Amino acid sequence: MINRVYLPAQLVKKNDGTSYLKIDRDLLQEYYSAVMNNSNEVDVEVCITRVDSKKSLQQLRYFYSVVVPIIRGGLEDLQGESLTKEEVIMFLKDKFFYEDVPTNNTYVRLPMSLSKATKEETTKFISNVINFGNDILGVRFPESN
Repeated sequence: MINRVYLPAQLVKKNDGTSYLKIDRDLLQEYYSAVMNNSNEVDVEVCITRVDSKKSLQQLRYFYSVVVPIIRGGLEDLQGESLTKEEVIMFLKDKFFYEDVPTNNTYVRLPMSLSKATKEETTKFISNVINFGNDILGVRFPESN
């Protein structure tokens, strides 16, 4: 029995402004049958995710495995003290990856979550961190694959 199915599809906007889901109907019917498994009615959850908006594992791997250690070394050289990986990540989020949230006639700067970030937000964050490393700390980074 199938419990979860991911189907490729496109959302398409018509001339009148409405949208429809463009999908392989035969494949969809095949999965409907498999999920239904001889039942007359089955509750399902439908989730639509924009494919190009998801950050990639490659982005996160590059950030955590390459960028953070290089920034950590640059900060330690500059400050003369040892920093944990977590301290470096929090410093970078506080500086480059935050949102200003209004509270009582003022704004509070809160770090955003990388796990909930879009691909575009993650790309911009990593780019800002690399620019900071190059310009302020004088460190260089290898190209991401």
